[in-house]
Amino acid sequence: MTEESNLAEENKTPSETPFPEVTIADLPPRLVAATERMGWTELTPVQAKAIPYLMSGRDLMAQARTGSGKTGAFIMPIMELINTRQDNCQALILTPTRELARQVAQEAQDLAGPDGMRVVAVYGGVKYEGQLEAFRRGAHLVVGTPGRVLDHLMQRSLSLDNLKVLVFDEADRMLSMGFYPDMRRVQTYLPKKGLYSFMFSATFPERVKSLARQFLKEPAFLSLSAD
Repeated sequence: MTEESNLAEENKTPSETPFPEVTIADLPPRLVAATERMGWTELTPVQAKAIPYLMSGRDLMAQARTGSGKTGAFIMPIMELINTRQDNCQALILTPTRELARQVAQEAQDLAGPDGMRVVAVYGGVKYEGQLEAFRRGAHLVVGTPGRVLDHLMQRSLSLDNLKVLVFDEADRMLSMGFYPDMRRVQTYLPKKGLYSFMFSATFPERVKSLARQFLKEPAFLSLSAD
Protein backbone atom coordinates (compact mmCIF):
# COMPACT_ATOMS: atom_id res chain seq x y z
CA MET A 1 0.00 0.00 0.00
CA THR A 2 1.37 3.44 -0.90
CA GLU A 3 1.95 6.29 1.54
CA GLU A 4 -1.02 8.13 0.00
CA SER A 5 -3.29 5.09 0.45
CA ASN A 6 -2.20 4.67 4.06
CA LEU A 7 -2.86 8.32 4.79
CA ALA A 8 -6.27 8.18 3.15
CA GLU A 9 -7.21 5.19 5.30
CA GLU A 10 -6.00 6.97 8.45
CA ASN A 11 -8.33 9.90 7.76
CA LYS A 12 -11.39 7.98 6.58
CA THR A 13 -14.41 7.42 8.80
CA PRO A 14 -16.58 4.30 8.28
CA SER A 15 -19.54 6.29 6.90
CA GLU A 16 -17.50 8.69 4.81
CA THR A 17 -17.93 8.78 1.05
CA PRO A 18 -16.01 11.11 -1.27
CA PHE A 19 -17.67 14.39 -2.15
CA PRO A 20 -18.73 14.55 -5.81
CA GLU A 21 -16.60 16.67 -8.09
CA VAL A 22 -17.94 20.06 -9.19
CA THR A 23 -17.82 22.03 -12.41
CA ILE A 24 -17.89 25.79 -12.92
CA ALA A 25 -21.66 25.57 -13.46
CA ASP A 26 -22.06 24.14 -9.93
CA LEU A 27 -20.39 27.13 -8.25
CA PRO A 28 -22.21 30.08 -6.64
CA PRO A 29 -22.73 33.06 -9.00
CA ARG A 30 -19.92 35.19 -7.53
CA LEU A 31 -17.44 32.36 -8.09
CA VAL A 32 -18.69 31.75 -11.62
CA ALA A 33 -18.03 35.45 -12.24
CA ALA A 34 -14.53 35.03 -10.78
CA THR A 35 -13.71 32.19 -13.19
CA GLU A 36 -14.94 34.35 -16.06
CA ARG A 37 -12.63 37.17 -14.96
CA MET A 38 -9.74 34.70 -15.03
CA GLY A 39 -10.72 33.34 -18.42
CA TRP A 40 -11.16 29.82 -17.06
CA THR A 41 -13.41 27.52 -19.07
CA GLU A 42 -13.16 24.58 -16.69
CA LEU A 43 -11.83 23.74 -13.25
CA THR A 44 -8.58 21.84 -12.81
CA PRO A 45 -8.85 18.35 -11.24
CA VAL A 46 -7.56 19.74 -7.94
CA GLN A 47 -10.21 22.46 -7.92
CA ALA A 48 -13.02 20.11 -8.96
CA LYS A 49 -12.20 17.65 -6.16
CA ALA A 50 -11.12 19.97 -3.32
CA ILE A 51 -13.66 22.80 -3.58
CA PRO A 52 -16.63 20.69 -2.35
CA TYR A 53 -14.76 19.84 0.86
CA LEU A 54 -13.67 23.42 1.46
CA MET A 55 -17.12 24.85 0.72
CA SER A 56 -18.64 22.42 3.22
CA GLY A 57 -16.23 23.52 5.96
CA ARG A 58 -14.58 20.11 6.22
CA ASP A 59 -10.94 20.23 7.32
CA LEU A 60 -8.81 18.89 4.48
CA MET A 61 -5.33 17.55 3.75
CA ALA A 62 -4.63 17.70 0.02
CA GLN A 63 -1.56 16.36 -1.71
CA ALA A 64 -1.13 18.64 -4.73
CA ARG A 65 1.82 19.97 -6.65
CA THR A 66 2.62 23.55 -7.60
CA GLY A 67 0.95 24.40 -10.91
CA SER A 68 -2.04 22.15 -10.25
CA GLY A 69 -4.48 25.01 -9.71
CA LYS A 70 -4.45 24.52 -5.95
CA THR A 71 -4.40 28.26 -5.24
CA GLY A 72 -7.76 28.74 -6.92
CA ALA A 73 -9.02 25.66 -5.08
CA PHE A 74 -8.72 27.38 -1.71
CA ILE A 75 -9.16 31.03 -2.74
CA MET A 76 -12.63 30.53 -4.22
CA PRO A 77 -14.12 28.94 -1.06
CA ILE A 78 -12.48 31.71 0.98
CA MET A 79 -14.25 34.29 -1.20
CA GLU A 80 -17.57 32.64 -0.42
CA LEU A 81 -16.93 32.43 3.34
CA ILE A 82 -15.69 35.99 3.88
CA ASN A 83 -18.10 38.75 4.86
CA THR A 84 -16.74 41.88 3.16
CA ARG A 85 -18.99 44.11 5.27
CA GLN A 86 -16.77 43.34 8.25
CA ASP A 87 -13.37 45.05 8.38
CA ASN A 88 -11.37 42.27 10.02
CA CYS A 89 -9.13 39.36 9.09
CA GLN A 90 -11.28 36.33 8.33
CA ALA A 91 -8.82 34.15 6.40
CA LEU A 92 -5.10 33.49 6.79
CA ILE A 93 -2.87 31.68 4.30
CA LEU A 94 0.62 30.71 5.48
CA THR A 95 3.30 30.23 2.81
CA PRO A 96 7.00 29.28 3.00
CA THR A 97 8.36 32.20 0.94
CA ARG A 98 7.58 35.82 0.21
CA GLU A 99 7.54 35.02 -3.51
CA LEU A 100 4.73 32.52 -2.99
CA ALA A 101 2.93 34.94 -0.65
CA ARG A 102 2.97 37.61 -3.37
CA GLN A 103 1.84 35.11 -6.00
CA VAL A 104 -1.06 33.79 -3.91
CA ALA A 105 -2.15 37.29 -2.89
CA GLN A 106 -2.12 38.43 -6.52
CA GLU A 107 -4.26 35.50 -7.64
CA ALA A 108 -6.67 36.20 -4.80
CA GLN A 109 -6.97 39.84 -5.90
CA ASP A 110 -7.45 38.79 -9.52
CA LEU A 111 -10.17 36.31 -8.59
CA ALA A 112 -11.94 38.74 -6.28
CA GLY A 113 -11.88 41.63 -8.75
CA PRO A 114 -14.44 44.25 -7.64
CA ASP A 115 -15.90 41.79 -5.14
CA GLY A 116 -14.70 43.91 -2.20
CA MET A 117 -12.39 41.34 -0.60
CA ARG A 118 -9.25 43.14 0.60
CA VAL A 119 -6.06 41.09 0.41
CA VAL A 120 -2.75 41.85 2.13
CA ALA A 121 0.56 40.02 1.65
CA VAL A 122 2.97 40.14 4.61
CA TYR A 123 6.55 38.90 4.60
CA GLY A 124 10.03 39.83 5.76
CA GLY A 125 12.62 41.85 3.91
CA VAL A 126 10.39 44.92 3.55
CA LYS A 127 9.40 47.72 5.91
CA TYR A 128 6.37 47.34 8.14
CA GLU A 129 4.70 50.65 7.25
CA GLY A 130 2.94 49.50 4.09
CA GLN A 131 1.64 46.36 5.78
CA LEU A 132 0.45 48.32 8.81
CA GLU A 133 -1.43 50.78 6.61
CA ALA A 134 -3.10 47.88 4.79
CA PHE A 135 -4.22 46.44 8.13
CA ARG A 136 -5.64 49.82 9.16
CA ARG A 137 -7.76 49.85 6.00
CA GLY A 138 -9.09 46.43 6.91
CA ALA A 139 -7.69 43.17 5.52
CA HIS A 140 -10.14 40.31 4.97
CA LEU A 141 -7.49 37.88 3.71
CA VAL A 142 -3.88 37.88 4.92
CA VAL A 143 -1.26 35.88 3.02
CA GLY A 144 2.18 35.63 4.55
CA THR A 145 5.18 33.80 5.88
CA PRO A 146 4.86 32.44 9.44
CA GLY A 147 7.60 34.67 10.85
CA ARG A 148 6.19 37.98 9.64
CA VAL A 149 2.62 36.97 10.51
CA LEU A 150 3.82 36.16 14.02
CA ASP A 151 5.56 39.55 14.26
CA HIS A 152 2.29 41.34 13.50
CA LEU A 153 0.39 39.19 15.98
CA MET A 154 2.90 39.94 18.73
CA GLN A 155 2.75 43.66 17.95
CA ARG A 156 -1.06 43.47 17.94
CA SER A 157 -1.22 45.03 14.49
CA LEU A 158 -3.04 41.87 13.36
CA SER A 159 -5.84 40.07 15.18
CA LEU A 160 -7.14 36.60 14.36
CA ASP A 161 -10.12 36.78 16.71
CA ASN A 162 -12.55 36.65 13.76
CA LEU A 163 -10.63 34.12 11.68
CA LYS A 164 -12.77 31.61 9.79
CA VAL A 165 -10.26 29.89 7.50
CA LEU A 166 -6.61 28.86 7.95
CA VAL A 167 -4.65 27.50 4.97
CA PHE A 168 -1.18 25.97 4.93
CA ASP A 169 0.20 26.25 1.40
CA GLU A 170 3.22 24.02 0.68
CA ALA A 171 3.32 22.76 4.26
CA ASP A 172 6.24 20.43 3.58
CA ARG A 173 8.41 23.34 2.45
CA MET A 174 7.49 25.39 5.53
CA LEU A 175 8.68 22.57 7.77
CA SER A 176 11.88 21.99 5.80
CA MET A 177 12.67 25.71 6.08
CA GLY A 178 12.40 25.62 9.88
CA PHE A 179 9.10 27.45 10.36
CA TYR A 180 7.60 24.92 12.77
CA PRO A 181 8.26 26.97 15.96
CA ASP A 182 6.66 30.06 14.41
CA MET A 183 3.67 28.04 13.20
CA ARG A 184 3.10 26.70 16.70
CA ARG A 185 3.29 30.20 18.14
CA VAL A 186 0.82 31.47 15.54
CA GLN A 187 -1.48 28.68 16.71
CA THR A 188 -1.77 30.30 20.15
CA TYR A 189 -3.51 33.29 18.50
CA LEU A 190 -6.13 31.21 16.67
CA PRO A 191 -9.77 31.19 17.80
CA LYS A 192 -10.80 28.07 19.68
CA LYS A 193 -14.03 27.53 17.74
CA GLY A 194 -15.48 28.06 14.29
CA LEU A 195 -12.19 27.68 12.38
CA TYR A 196 -11.79 25.61 9.21
CA SER A 197 -8.25 24.50 8.36
CA PHE A 198 -6.87 23.27 5.05
CA MET A 199 -3.39 21.90 4.36
CA PHE A 200 -1.88 21.63 0.89
CA SER A 201 1.46 19.88 0.44
CA ALA A 202 3.36 18.21 -2.40
CA THR A 203 4.33 15.39 -0.04
CA PHE A 204 2.97 14.05 3.24
CA PRO A 205 5.88 12.52 5.19
CA GLU A 206 5.37 11.81 8.88
CA ARG A 207 6.40 15.32 9.98
CA VAL A 208 3.68 16.87 7.78
CA LYS A 209 1.10 14.36 9.03
CA SER A 210 2.11 15.28 12.59
CA LEU A 211 1.59 18.96 11.80
CA ALA A 212 -1.84 18.17 10.37
CA ARG A 213 -2.82 16.34 13.55
CA GLN A 214 -1.92 19.43 15.57
CA PHE A 215 -3.89 21.93 13.47
CA LEU A 216 -6.70 20.04 11.69
CA LYS A 217 -9.80 18.34 13.13
CA GLU A 218 -10.57 14.91 11.65
CA PRO A 219 -9.52 16.02 8.16
CA ALA A 220 -10.40 14.34 4.91
CA PHE A 221 -7.48 13.45 2.66
CA LEU A 222 -7.21 13.87 -1.10
CA SER A 223 -4.23 12.65 -3.10
CA LEU A 224 -4.16 14.93 -6.13
CA SER A 225 -0.46 14.84 -6.93
CA ALA A 226 -1.00 12.86 -10.12
CA ASP A 227 -3.57 15.32 -11.52
